[in-house]
Amino acid sequence: MKNIITLFIFILFISHSAFSQDFRIGLKGGVNIGHGGEIKGLTSGANYTGDTYFSNPSEGFHGGIFGQYNLGKYFLRIEGLYNTVVTEFPFDARPAEYKMNKINVPLLFGYHVWGPIDAYIGPAYNSMVGDATLEGMETQGGVVDIASSYLSANIGLKAHFGRFELDARYEYNFSSNEPYTIDMIESAYRINLASFENRRIHQFMVSLAVGLFDSNYRPKRSRSRRGCYFR
Repeated sequence: MKNIITLFIFILFISHSAFSQDFRIGLKGGVNIGHGGEIKGLTSGANYTGDTYFSNPSEGFHGGIFGQYNLGKYFLRIEGLYNTVVTEFPFDARPAEYKMNKINVPLLFGYHVWGPIDAYIGPAYNSMVGDATLEGMETQGGVVDIASSYLSANIGLKAHFGRFELDARYEYNFSSNEPYTIDMIESAYRINLASFENRRIHQFMVSLAVGLFDSNYRPKRSRSRRGCYFR
């Protein structure tokens, strides 16, 4: 994770040096709705369910920094986000939370559509922070076997109002997804052996961003003739 953060800061520094005429750096944060995930019960006895359960959407959060270089109506944007993604499986006795934390580094290519509206698309590198977990697993301490890093795709729209931005996007998870067997606490969840058919969590993200540095912003100089690029 330290290597990812170092790389991101290095890219921001190089980009700012090379494109200081039209570059913006800022902070962003918001909420995300995770969805996806499928677990199928394996009937190993008369009392064990063979039903299939699809996870319900649940709320997580994200926050981090961004840098954007504008070139006419086009722009290139890189972000570094800490992202908590959550869904919930509605088992018969009670629900079980499925959760993961990750560092998300999107590289986005955008176009200025109209007025304050921009559209963008691009890939993202994701690196897990800790383990993905599922409540109620009897084995492995609740840890779900999932790739430590993977790629995803992002598509979205954002609107900018002065130094503020409102952003809405969808992220699709491309991680590997081979089913494997898990063992749940039957007395608590009314499901025992099961096949984790789909471990991918996709998400819809809404965030608010604020620009801290904008190379196009030139406030009037004070009487002391000291300029400032910060809003």
